[in-house]
Amino acid sequence: MNKKVGLLLTRSVLFPSMAFDLLGGMRAGMEDGGITDAEIKTESIGLGADDKMIYTACEQLLINGATVVAGYLNPASAEKLEPLFASANAILIALDAGYHVPTSLTKLPHVFYVSLQGMLCIRAAVAKAIASGKNSFAYTSSFYDSGYRSTFAAHKGIADGAGSVTYNLFTPLKRAELTLQPLTEHLDEVTPDAIFAAFCGDMLEDYFAAAAAGDVFKGRAVYGSSFVGEEQWLAKSTYPGADVQVCVPWSTALVTPANKHFMSVLTRKNTNINIYSLLGWEAGQVAAKALSSADALHDLEGYSFSSPRGEVTLDAATHQCHAPVYDAVVKLNEATGKCLLEVQGESAYTAAQREKLETDINNMSGPMTSWVNAYGCLDS
Repeated sequence: MNKKVGLLLTRSVLFPSMAFDLLGGMRAGMEDGGITDAEIKTESIGLGADDKMIYTACEQLLINGATVVAGYLNPASAEKLEPLFASANAILIALDAGYHVPTSLTKLPHVFYVSLQGMLCIRAAVAKAIASGKNSFAYTSSFYDSGYRSTFAAHKGIADGAGSVTYNLFTPLKRAELTLQPLTEHLDEVTPDAIFAAFCGDMLEDYFAAAAAGDVFKGRAVYGSSFVGEEQWLAKSTYPGADVQVCVPWSTALVTPANKHFMSVLTRKNTNINIYSLLGWEAGQVAAKALSSADALHDLEGYSFSSPRGEVTLDAATHQCHAPVYDAVVKLNEATGKCLLEVQGESAYTAAQREKLETDINNMSGPMTSWVNAYGCLDS
């Protein structure tokens, strides 16, 4: 009997090929891990915001014989699935952007996390800025990003580095209402050391266009969240008038044998090369390990594998993903007038900032609110 693997499919107008990228990446990653006879069953979970829909989709996949299920989820949604997967003695590979906070880092026996580590990237970028003498920041964010933990990660990182936030600008929900005039006025009055930006998708495109039109960034130090360095949207975005320093989980510009191999395989299979096919590839690698093991729950704890972004480890104590993150710079693409990403090297702040982030998560208490959909998953 063929092995069966499940994949939960999300949708997004920002990343319209997301479901196909996850599927293509996972199929290729499993084959690369030596599993060529597995059947991938899929179920849609929309924007990843409805826990009942997600539970039903997982239940259906498990009933249909899947022993491993992967899905791009809010970690809080993944936590609620532990009893279901324990009952089925199956494994959930929870993929995420790293912009949500787990309610706890307590190990869930049947759930393993593969993350783009967005909050870690933000903290590493802030730490680099502070180390270079930047102590005061004007913080800017889209209405959308403000509903995730990018703001928490940046503000907490700044505070931990004895820095200060001089101003917060959250752009409106309606794109037509975007204006950077309040930011311009603040910069003229206070002159903070740097600007920090947390945006993604078309909101990044609009923000960069507005910054370029008003010369807001000119002559200033600018830092950004990991999705400010997302290459698909950077290629569509007007250069904002100054380079933007970011920390990213991965880039097509990484020059390593594993990344070259990944991009070559996906090109041959006519699959898009982006952060979602990367997550799919890594889910496929983890699934291949589970399917080839006599004791998958044991063997996945502490499991390390070579990924296009470097060595990825599933921490034995928490089942969280540990992977390198990279300093990079958003620069002008001279040929197009748009943006490109230039990778500088692995961040020197990964280990220290990971430890601080884990401390923050473990010490959180009281009510917390956020958007519940998977990051980047939006309707029109």
